Amino acid sequence: MNRKGITLVALLLLGCASNSWALGRGSSMFALEFTGGTADLADFVGSGGLGYIAPYSTPEVGLQGQYWYLAAEDYAIAVTVGFGMSKDIAKPGNAATPGATEITAKVSSMNFRIGGDRVLKIGERTVMYGGPGVEYWQGKAKYENIGFPPTGDYEGENTKRYGLSARIGATMMLNPMTGITAHFGQRIGYASAEQDGAKTTWYPSSFEGAMGVSFTFGGAR
Repeated sequence: MNRKGITLVALLLLGCASNSWALGRGSSMFALEFTGGTADLADFVGSGGLGYIAPYSTPEVGLQGQYWYLAAEDYAIAVTVGFGMSKDIAKPGNAATPGATEITAKVSSMNFRIGGDRVLKIGERTVMYGGPGVEYWQGKAKYENIGFPPTGDYEGENTKRYGLSARIGATMMLNPMTGITAHFGQRIGYASAEQDGAKTTWYPSSFEGAMGVSFTFGGAR
């Protein structure tokens, strides 16, 4: 075998070794992801300003960082921290009160999740994962030009949500160290909110998903 052939074989072997090393026990994976989910809120706007706060939901998008540690060949501990937001703009129509202006609603939130994923490797380029977890979420809405209260602007207090979640996803490796990852899941939980002596509690349920870029590092078989 000539020198070029030996070099090519060596590079192929190194590539295979890198794949095994990157996905083995003791290794880690970090993903930066775009997210889509549901913001569960409760404030005086939800009840129409009748003196109590009422729950409602709105879609939100966000950004999160997710970290996996492979404690075993087929099991990973997963930790996620993320932030969400949404912005709704309502413009008055022909039937609106004269002089009515557009109303803007902005939602901001943060979340934390910890769970465990069963990991299944499919060849050298694909990893499937899925499992349960517990999460904490909090968020609130701020309204501009709503005419309630009379100042025209209104900001609710944080809604707090504690829940259980489960998801299933996959990572497609682009090379031994980077990949594209995505998952979808379901969450159920308990939410509560308080403001000016008013309080409400309820049990929300929603779907969520995320996709982004992953980076694999550390560990060895």
